[in-house]
Amino acid sequence: MLTATARKNSANAAIDRAVREALGTVEACHLRTRSAFERLLRHVRRSSLLHHATVGGRSGRKGCNAVVAGLLSLATYRKEWIRPIESWEPVGINPLPQFSSLAGHLLAAYPVPAFMTSVWLEGRTVEARRHQAWFNHIGAGRNLRTADLPLPYTKRMAHHFLLAPDHLTVEEALRWGQVRGLGGSKGLALAVTSTGLGWSFESEDFWVTVVHFLVNHPDLDPAQIGPVVDYLHHQRFVPQEGHIAEGALIDLGPPQPNLTMKGRTAKSLLRQVGDWQQRSTSPKIFVSLKWKTSGIGSYRHVGQDPPGGARCWTIQELTSGQELQQEGMAMKHCVACYAGACARRTTSIWSMRFENDERRFRVMTIEVDLSTRTICQARRRYNVPPNEKALGVLRRWAEQEGLKLAFWSQGILVRD
Repeated sequence: MLTATARKNSANAAIDRAVREALGTVEACHLRTRSAFERLLRHVRRSSLLHHATVGGRSGRKGCNAVVAGLLSLATYRKEWIRPIESWEPVGINPLPQFSSLAGHLLAAYPVPAFMTSVWLEGRTVEARRHQAWFNHIGAGRNLRTADLPLPYTKRMAHHFLLAPDHLTVEEALRWGQVRGLGGSKGLALAVTSTGLGWSFESEDFWVTVVHFLVNHPDLDPAQIGPVVDYLHHQRFVPQEGHIAEGALIDLGPPQPNLTMKGRTAKSLLRQVGDWQQRSTSPKIFVSLKWKTSGIGSYRHVGQDPPGGARCWTIQELTSGQELQQEGMAMKHCVACYAGACARRTTSIWSMRFENDERRFRVMTIEVDLSTRTICQARRRYNVPPNEKALGVLRRWAEQEGLKLAFWSQGILVRD
């Protein structure tokens, strides 16, 4: 076991590495950003923020890197600081609340929702800077509706956005605010944010009609929201596979590119979803498709069962149409229809499995958006949302591989 001195030295070394990496990303012409970053570091290192962020081995090193990168993001907005860094006093001992208080001290004259702290940990991409601008917009007391949002927002939506649960991402909070603002329940809002609608705002003119439909049918089981969104997305936007000619995938376009929600009933829609799921698990010619791995690592964790036996959790990538078909048939869902997307390398599908001395079974199917390295869906058998144990394994894999989770909601969990 490391002594206190050894732990302190290890933490300092991790902090120094993270600082060097961050400074390496600052262009030579941005001397003022570098100066503001170094000023931040001098003061923050007097607190426990960076040292607490290094706790936890490999995960601690990632936490330290994230906090240091967050400090660099704050430094890029130095012109908008409303208070000097030297007057900041840390709140609490945990890294996230401390970082939240720092961001608020520098940039917020008015309260900003806690979930928005994460925008400073997203890096300095175009999308991250857009989210950070929303933080500054709200912190300055301006109306969210006048910010550069990806969807139309009403006054009621903006109100509910500010009340979104702390564990949501900023994109999920936008969708939460929309659903709640249109009259949807908290359960519906959580169910919608756990689908691809929780992180994507493409084709919003269509998807807002879907949200209206869901709000107007409150008797729909929240567990059905994911399959409904999957079905509508597949029918309206996903090109279909024709036949394989000399290994080539023939694109026939989406089945219903002009699909609308007009005139639909919940009963007929659920029947169509069920029929589609049944067809998707039936043998098709795309079972012969194969594709290369995504480059994301698999996961394996071996522990001990209470009686003394071993138990093993794994997450492995599926790399053929046949594997997707087998997964869909075993899990009673439509993952087989993702073969085309996997072959095009826009998405990857993973299978979480559990094994001990007595049994071996599939636990959950996972979808990763390869363009954003985001875990955008995770479903158990019959499309049931994750339980606490499965979500815990999923989070550890995401942390191991540097993947983003599109949902963190405890509300979507099934407690068994």
